[in-house]
Order: sequence, then C-alpha cells, then structure tokens
Amino acid sequence: MSVRADIATDLVVSPFGAAATEMVDVARCAEESGFDGVHALDHFSGAMLGHPWSREPFTVLGAMAVVTDSIRLGPLVANVVNRHVALLASAASTLQSLAGGRVVLGLGTGAAPGSRFAGEHDAIGRRLLDGAGRRRFLGETIDAIGLLWSGGGHQAGEFLAIAGLHGVVGPEPRPPLIVGASGPRTVELACDRAEGVNIRVGEATGALVALARSRTAGRPFEISVHDFADLSHSSGGEAEKWADTGVQRRTLAVSAPFDLRAIAALGDRLNR
Repeated sequence: MSVRADIATDLVVSPFGAAATEMVDVARCAEESGFDGVHALDHFSGAMLGHPWSREPFTVLGAMAVVTDSIRLGPLVANVVNRHVALLASAASTLQSLAGGRVVLGLGTGAAPGSRFAGEHDAIGRRLLDGAGRRRFLGETIDAIGLLWSGGGHQAGEFLAIAGLHGVVGPEPRPPLIVGASGPRTVELACDRAEGVNIRVGEATGALVALARSRTAGRPFEISVHDFADLSHSSGGEAEKWADTGVQRRTLAVSAPFDLRAIAALGDRLNR
C-alpha cells in the first residue's frame, strides 16, 4: 500500500528520556527514508511523564538542521507561556539560519489548569490561565513575533510588554506560524492569525478540520493532524482517512527508545 501524494508525513520526536544524539539520528533517518519533516516537543521536565529528564527542543533542532538538507524542522509546539517571546523569536531566527529557511514555528497556548503538564508552569511560577486567557496570550505572542521580525519597537499588552526592543532576529524570513489546537476557539485563532493549524487527533478532530477548511477557504493555509506513529502500520496510521477530509499533513509522534529500522521502513513504504 502507498500513501496518497496529497498528504505529507512528518515525525514528532519526544524528548522524554531520550539522548539528544538519538533524537538527531531520528532526523537523519527520517530525511534519508523520505519523511517530509521532523519536529520536537517543548517540555523541560521529564518528571511530568515519569522520565528522568527531557531535552531542550531548539538545541536539538539546531543539530538536526546541520545534519539534514531538505526536511522542514521546528518545535511542535513551543510553549508561549514558558518562553518569553524575545527568546522564542531569537531561537527561531537562529534555527532558521542554521536550516536555510526550512523552519516552521509551532506555537502552543500552554498547559490548562489540572492538565498533566500544568506542573511545569507551577514549578517556574507561570500563572495557569483559563482557555480564553491562554488564547489572548497566544494572540499577543503572535503580534510580538511580527513586531520583532519587522524590526522591533514597543508593545504593551495584557500579558506581554516590549519596551523599545530591537535587533532580536537576523535577516532570515519569519518562519510560518503553526498553532497547536484541540478546540474550536483555538482553531479559529489559528485560521485568523497564523499560516497553519495542527490539530490533535481525538473525537472532535473531524469537526475541527471542517471548521478550519471552511474558515480558510480560498486561501493558502495548512491543516495538519497530530497523532502517535504506528510503525507497524503500512502507512503509520490513518493516512487515507485524513487526506479525504482535506488534511494536508500528518505529524506522527515517536518516543525513545527510537526504532530507526522501523522508522526507515515506514518512510520507505510512504514513498513507494
């Protein structure tokens, strides 16, 4: 079985309990076997999932950029609450320079109160916001990224303040912004403010994909879904199903210990 050419497939590499060199090996393997992109999750505490450590995504992505030539790269998704926007923009610009323009910048609203990653926010004193607050925070972050890429200046918002900040990013173009979403309001924000949306697979995914399609009809906008990779499946999961709904890209998560043989075999099957 081959996967339809109108849906791309990326890998999302989990940092939990992984050696950084092994994560880089996944990117090299993915490019050689024909995947379209590789992303890294943004979590700094392995303890959130019972692992002894995690890995910083932009550091690993920079190493991935050096050993690859064609696949796209980026965080999926960078936590805008835990990362100040100036440091986030600087990291994205640096990665864009290393990758020669292959970066996509995934952005996420941060953890909800009571969710399994809320402990990361608590541990570093970040305020846990409700859904509406997290979306406003993300909107201000998108505004600030645009400001910094246009040369910098002043921004005073509910959550973010930039006072005369200039010289943060290099001459590389701003990466496309992809918003991670699991509900309709965040999908709408992505459609209105970003270049794409990445929707976590669940019971409501079909309806959220339909919402994104209707809200962005007639203009370029990437709709992708996020799921776990089934390395034993002929296409890694339900490729045909998502292609039929108008999804352009799948992002499939893999965790340590990474089975490079199985990853390479899946990449080969996707490109027959």
